[in-house]
Amino acid sequence: MISAKRTLASVLVAMLLVATAIAAMWLMASAGVFGGAEQPLAGAPESSTESNLSAAAGAGSVEIKSGFQVSQPRDPFEPLIVSGGGPTTTLDDESTTTTTGDGSTTTTTGDGSTTTTTGDGSTTTTTAGDSPDGIRVVLLEVRDESGSLVAVVEVDGETYTVGVGDTFAVSFKVVSLTESGGVFTFGDSAFTLAVGQSILK
Repeated sequence: MISAKRTLASVLVAMLLVATAIAAMWLMASAGVFGGAEQPLAGAPESSTESNLSAAAGAGSVEIKSGFQVSQPRDPFEPLIVSGGGPTTTLDDESTTTTTGDGSTTTTTGDGSTTTTTGDGSTTTTTAGDSPDGIRVVLLEVRDESGSLVAVVEVDGETYTVGVGDTFAVSFKVVSLTESGGVFTFGDSAFTLAVGQSILK
């Protein structure tokens, strides 16, 4: 009895599927799908593509307004800035010299004047200005001591060797360190420094 009901249900479902397939074929044939020629539907507006192409052909050349910049496509996985080995910073009591990987050097003296020399040595720019007010903090290096990272930080000419959680120069604290930099706080404001970088607080 149960198998007879299942057989009957299977036959009904098969007939329904066959009827659906026949109806679909009839609809596609009546729409001209199998004919290969495209015919517009009754009452459909004219194709705007043809009118746009004919208008563009009659317009001649396309004029680009001045100031329009065409950019090249960019590989999203290519880094925006490529470091040439990282900056090298030399510090003494009176001046700071930073040399980048492309050979450019920037020298800042104690009186606030800055000399910049490009990598090819052809251009040198010297500017002088007032010494900025504030506490100068320089991250000299981050090194591994006994399995934990410590930072060598210079604050207004005084050098501190500190680890994570240490407070130095009264108001500064080390939050976290990596091999190339760290996160610090001054009072309740946080800031980051990379090795060789300085900041005024």
